[in-house]
Amino acid sequence: MTPAWRKLTGLVPAVALAEVVLALVASAAGALVYRGFFATLGHLPVLGLACLVGGVTAGVAALCRWRALATPLLAVAGLALVTVYGVFGDTVRYGLPTSRTGAAVLDGALHGWNRMLTVAVPADPWGELLVAPVLVVWAAAFSAVAIVLRTRNVLAPLVPPLLAFLFALLVVGNQAGGHATATVVFLTAALSLIAIRAHRGTGGDAVRIDRQRSLPVAALVTAGLMVAVSALFGIVGGQVLPLASGQHRFDPRDVLAPPITSTDTLTPLATLKSQLIEDPPRTLFTVRIDRDAADGVDRVRTAALDVFDGTTWTSADTYRVAGSHLSVDPALTRSRPVTARVELQELSGPHLPVLGWPSRLAAGGDSAGRLGFDPSSGVVVSATPSLYGLSYDLTGEVSSRDEGLPLALPSTKAPEDARARELPAGMPEPLREEAQRAAGAGSTPYDRLTALEDRLGSQSYELDRPPGHSYAAITRLLTDRDTGTGYAEQHAAAFTVLARAWGYPARVAVGYRLRDYQDGAFPVTTADAHAWPEVHFADYGWVAFEPTTPDNERPPPRPSGVPQVVPPRPTPSTTVLAVAPPASAEPAGPGDGPGLDWNTVLRSSALVLPASLLLVVLGCGGITFVKAHRRRRRRLDPGHAAQVLGAWHELTDRLTERGITPPVSLTFHEVAQHVRLGLGAAAHSVEASAALATTAVYAPEHLDRSDAEQAWRLVAQLHTELYPRRTSAARLRAAVDPRPLWTAWRVTRQRRQAREGLEMGRYR
Repeated sequence: MTPAWRKLTGLVPAVALAEVVLALVASAAGALVYRGFFATLGHLPVLGLACLVGGVTAGVAALCRWRALATPLLAVAGLALVTVYGVFGDTVRYGLPTSRTGAAVLDGALHGWNRMLTVAVPADPWGELLVAPVLVVWAAAFSAVAIVLRTRNVLAPLVPPLLAFLFALLVVGNQAGGHATATVVFLTAALSLIAIRAHRGTGGDAVRIDRQRSLPVAALVTAGLMVAVSALFGIVGGQVLPLASGQHRFDPRDVLAPPITSTDTLTPLATLKSQLIEDPPRTLFTVRIDRDAADGVDRVRTAALDVFDGTTWTSADTYRVAGSHLSVDPALTRSRPVTARVELQELSGPHLPVLGWPSRLAAGGDSAGRLGFDPSSGVVVSATPSLYGLSYDLTGEVSSRDEGLPLALPSTKAPEDARARELPAGMPEPLREEAQRAAGAGSTPYDRLTALEDRLGSQSYELDRPPGHSYAAITRLLTDRDTGTGYAEQHAAAFTVLARAWGYPARVAVGYRLRDYQDGAFPVTTADAHAWPEVHFADYGWVAFEPTTPDNERPPPRPSGVPQVVPPRPTPSTTVLAVAPPASAEPAGPGDGPGLDWNTVLRSSALVLPASLLLVVLGCGGITFVKAHRRRRRRLDPGHAAQVLGAWHELTDRLTERGITPPVSLTFHEVAQHVRLGLGAAAHSVEASAALATTAVYAPEHLDRSDAEQAWRLVAQLHTELYPRRTSAARLRAAVDPRPLWTAWRVTRQRRQAREGLEMGRYR
């Protein structure tokens, strides 16, 4: 049995093993926060494996006393195994990585950070979305275990798990997740680790010094009770007295622009008439749905327009990359799921037909990762250059029109509800007066809206009226008896404007009617194009109203002998979504059309990454310069005793870089005894330097120039014994280690406080 194996199997004390386990648990707590970010629990095994591998590699490296170069090689190998086989296992062939594996790993490492902030939540556990959490959890576990086994600092092992926990909170943002569970786990592990390490005290190496020490059972029980009470108090207090709701929590998605190319050339509402007058109608798509599920489903929505400038209705949607799970409107609690399959033929993009509020969306082919979703409106778009032949399975939450709807109240809490109540300035006075008169038609909001629905539905329907839905067009529809006619465009716009004038959140929906059920499906043509208003109710979400007479949507018959003139079809696309496919998918070809890249996001990365690297380089350079300047000043101090003491301080800085910080109260010889077990043969330099430093304090007149030079040679000798190789990662890490600066400041402060205390005592 090798010495390394004996260390791993039996010679590690139980308390040190408990510290390692607690460090791993604290590192894994951040993985629980992602429960709301990912749609399924498929990420937990991968993140758990990353945490375990990181901790094991750090433990093996620490116990086997490997050199500085072997430790990072082992760590990188463990991370590579987790990434290749845990994250991108579907790209492996016959147990070996392929070229697709390398491309996927590189793409995920470079771009996964950005895509986590531009994907619609809850997200599918795609490989490129798991790379960043895997790397963070692995780094936290590796660093925490390494600190536990190599130092005795009480709080230092908790810094990496805390940073990983904060990273998870930042990525999840204001989305609901496993925050409470993760907080309980993190607090319990962190407080337990603090209690154990604080009881054991501070000092040298954990594996070599503390093998003979153990914790009393009473101390463990007391610490456990304190940890449980503290964690319980924190969680219960946070639930009872929350500082902020999820709506007020910072979300980086609010400040990071998603990869979208917007071309507001034409509102979808303006394309309504051009579709209705086509003769013969074109088949656009087919909705396959069971007869039982089709009851009560009479339309599909493609766009939702919630911004009105007095002339045109447009959309303020912000699309993010959509997976198979979509977030449902939290106000929609009274609904039923309806599942259908949509097969597109001649539908122009980018908006896709949906039933109610979409909750599940499974698209086949290479469309995975090329769909966008706005979680505030429920609109789905596609970034593919052509929608012909695209099919997808859809599950939508359709609002229930039960007996509670007439008593329901319009929503007022969500931030988007305020936007859905806004009206631009310049409303004509006749239209304002009409809104005031119509407000008295019902005793409840729903009665008032149904009365308005009946009034507009009873008005004359004329498809040959000029298109438009401005304030002027709405005023003519409601007040002018001679020209007060129109079609769905004007009726939907008029209903929405009056509803907003009453303070209700309302919007204009554009889509198609489902009318002719044939052989288990609804064939949808251009003659089914339609627009209608929707009002947002608490518990019911967006409820559709029908202010247009259903049977009047078809164009009037042509007189015989008069040719049909079909105007050219305008391009209905108002927004082009720029998304990228998953890393595991085949790369898109050069002819995939505009916007199919992440240039918008990558440009921000190109600025952030060099800036971060520059800050790291400047910080390391600054630390090295300050330490070198202080070393030169100590060596040139006037007087041989001062130079000897400067050499002693420089030697203690080398010990601090090694992770050994003796207490300030120890004498020079006590410091040498303190570090003997941790340094071995290198402690001889410390002992010889301690003798010179003692002479410098108590008999400085006995020191000469040779003694000062000998003290500085001992510093150089210790540095060589600690780092035998002139170029190594450990030597470089020690050069940029800022702990000696912090330790010197702390010692100076303690000594100043001691002097002030003595002076105060003399004064009294």
